[in-house]
Amino acid sequence: MGEFNVFLILLNCAYSIWLLAFVSKKIVWLRILTVTGNIVVLPYYLFYFEEALWNPIIWIGIYTTINVVMLLLIYLESRPVELNNMEQKIYDKTFKSLEPRVYKHLIDLGKIEELDSGVELVTRDTHLDNLMLVVEGEAEVVLKHGDHVFIPSGGFIGEQSFITGENTSADVSTGKEPTTILRWDSEVLRNYLEKKGPLKDTVDLILSADVIHKLRNMDENHPEVKHSMDLNVK
Repeated sequence: MGEFNVFLILLNCAYSIWLLAFVSKKIVWLRILTVTGNIVVLPYYLFYFEEALWNPIIWIGIYTTINVVMLLLIYLESRPVELNNMEQKIYDKTFKSLEPRVYKHLIDLGKIEELDSGVELVTRDTHLDNLMLVVEGEAEVVLKHGDHVFIPSGGFIGEQSFITGENTSADVSTGKEPTTILRWDSEVLRNYLEKKGPLKDTVDLILSADVIHKLRNMDENHPEVKHSMDLNVK
């Protein structure tokens, strides 16, 4: 078998591999087979002709690089999401309806703060530019008529203002014990959610569920406000 015939065999093998890539249903295999075909066909363009065909070789190099980079991104995105103990606690209590990777991106927009007791978080009838979540401890809410209710871990602070854009309706501070909260900048969070339609809808549902439970529990004169997970949001 002549030397040149080997290159023709490689060319046909490359075409066969590309054919398999085109009929593959999974994007990972499409990219892997495309890269494999590109590598197999290179000797044909390099050595079959008297002078190497650099134009197709360069384009093959570009296509191969793009596919390798995309495979790397697919690998990175497919790895299991690792949550620390606090992130896992927040997820279990409030955001279990979200896919873990989506949830991780969401909470990374916020900032964890460890606060002493009695720290003022919200002042009534003011514009609030933060959305907060009680992670550990509790928050104390003083309503207009003077009643006190408590938001436990997993409950939101300022969600009504975040949803409506209106001023706050109650004073809120940390409880009698040190409290850990997760705080988001409202504008940053809104801008992020506007680009994520399905996520925005889910977060809106979680926040609305939290509001509903607070109103329901206050109407029933419960001293503790439950949070959105009690509605089993999915």
